[in-house]
Amino acid sequence: MKKLAAICSMILLTSTSEAQDKLPPFGKIDKADLEMKDCDYDPGAEAVVLIDVGEIQFAYVQNTGWQSESNYRVRIKILKAGAVNRAEIKLRYYSKNRKQDIYKVNGISYNLDASGNVSETKLEDKSIFNKEIDKEFSEISFALPEVKIGTVFEYRYKMVRKSFGYIPAWTFQRNIPVKYSAYNIIIPEYFQFTVQSTRRQEMEKKQDKNMSGGLWYIMRNLPGLKEEPFSSGREEYLQKVEFQLSKIDAPNYYEEIRSTWPKIIKELLEDEDFGLAIKKNLPGTGDIDALFSRAGSTKEKVRMIYNYVQANMQWNQEYSIYSKQGIKEAWDKKNANITDINFILIRLLRDAGVDTKPLLVSTKDNGIVNTFFPFLQQFNAVLAYVKDGDQAYIMNAADKFNPFNLVPYDVLYRNALVVDQDNGGLVSLNSDKNFANNIFFTASVSADGKIDGNATLSCSGYARNIRMNAYKKSMLKDMLGDNAGISIKVDSLAVKNEEDELKPFEQDVQFDGNLQTSGGYSFLPLTLFSGLGKNPFIDEHRIMDIDFDFPKKYVISGSYILPNNFTVEELPRNIKMMMPDTSIVLVRMLQKDTDNMIAFRFTLDFNTPVYAADSYPYIKEFFKKLYEILDERIVIKEK
Repeated sequence: MKKLAAICSMILLTSTSEAQDKLPPFGKIDKADLEMKDCDYDPGAEAVVLIDVGEIQFAYVQNTGWQSESNYRVRIKILKAGAVNRAEIKLRYYSKNRKQDIYKVNGISYNLDASGNVSETKLEDKSIFNKEIDKEFSEISFALPEVKIGTVFEYRYKMVRKSFGYIPAWTFQRNIPVKYSAYNIIIPEYFQFTVQSTRRQEMEKKQDKNMSGGLWYIMRNLPGLKEEPFSSGREEYLQKVEFQLSKIDAPNYYEEIRSTWPKIIKELLEDEDFGLAIKKNLPGTGDIDALFSRAGSTKEKVRMIYNYVQANMQWNQEYSIYSKQGIKEAWDKKNANITDINFILIRLLRDAGVDTKPLLVSTKDNGIVNTFFPFLQQFNAVLAYVKDGDQAYIMNAADKFNPFNLVPYDVLYRNALVVDQDNGGLVSLNSDKNFANNIFFTASVSADGKIDGNATLSCSGYARNIRMNAYKKSMLKDMLGDNAGISIKVDSLAVKNEEDELKPFEQDVQFDGNLQTSGGYSFLPLTLFSGLGKNPFIDEHRIMDIDFDFPKKYVISGSYILPNNFTVEELPRNIKMMMPDTSIVLVRMLQKDTDNMIAFRFTLDFNTPVYAADSYPYIKEFFKKLYEILDERIVIKEK
């Protein structure tokens, strides 16, 4: 590499050139932008990114080595009060060993005064703060002044990275509309990069007229990518372009840089904040060793050690693929990021004789892993992986509610990387477990139209995890009382199997409430305590795939007992409805056993967890009919 440095130090890079599009200079505002009231290609947006430009080039600096210099500029128009806080800017950077630095921060806010003239307020240096977050990261923060509805503000800064051949990805799209987004890259001719893009609109590629001015990637008029119900996270759908150095081809020097999964594994195992971090011993684990001695099988050891770490470590809500503070310090503080917690789990399992490997994962909020492009940056967390015969345990001890034998649902049906020299590689994180919610309730209707009753709810698989989370956060009573069409008050709640994660989490509920009434009729719902809520698929179009997380099964059964002064006016018919591929199946059966009792049973199966976005028209139509059925009531009337 020293030879390459000598070669590349001869490369002369010009300063970044201006984009081919004529943009207003920093500090110059078009009055029409201040008079804008709405975004014509994304009506109702709370703000619009008018300009988002990044420019990056590489240079070899004597006595320092390779570094990249980037210039960033952002201009935003505020349309609604809810967007005012977008003027609070935080720029995090990797400050360890001064690997990154941010310089030359400037900002200006523009407003129209009472006379319709443009007024400017500049960001003052004393309002720019630089603080250390931890031993690796620091943060520049500032708030643009005088920002309100109608304001246009802009800021710019320069970032220097000590890096060799790293080009940050560029995301054109945001959750608010973007009018113009451009990325300019000046690459020394000896470097070759693999480029991967995610786009649904035209992306222009323009070579600057000055050939040394690099290549521009440009996108225009991008609507904001908004949250959609049952989506697996926005990151993988944002329109963007990514780069990876693949080859260096210089005079008297040639090297294939393209990474491979085995190469990534080797590098991670030799990294002091990854493979070497796991090898460090944990002090003061004698009590745990005594606990382990009672375990016989691998499964028992895995369960006991996982439960111990899960109960004793607190997650600080930070994701990373590296150890941040080291497992010794994390163990001492009992508080750490997701990777340090799972490194501790791996260390303790190995000490107990269980062959445990680190597992690189990308959570659903982070996006899918493209297995054809070995980018380490695709991952955002490390879990623990144990293979015991045909059984695989994928464990995240940072999750307080997920049991050891259940694949964490935020990585379910994703590809992951087992980091092991001999048996490492990509694996698919599938599961034969589902979400099962069994509900049985009986309710009596009083002569004055009120109801009271009792219910037994049994949640297993992923339903247990979610329900336990609500219970531990003291949210379960409110959740059970939220039933469309009927006002339920939970009088008492008792739970079973709270401490045994291998059994269903059961809840016994005593409740009372008032019936929904209209025009002398009362209406009895059949889906009490199901949590099915309202139809989530009412938007005309959809961009993201539909992700139900896991297969789901609902079973609701029970009975209503009526007083003598009421009669059944209308009983919903028995019905079976399903998708053509049987991926969703609904069965409903009702029976009037006596003049005073109506029994019912209702099952709903979601057999397929994920649907492609292009199937949305079919899903939307099916759910429209499904929720029409779910909303049907037993109609009763006073005699």
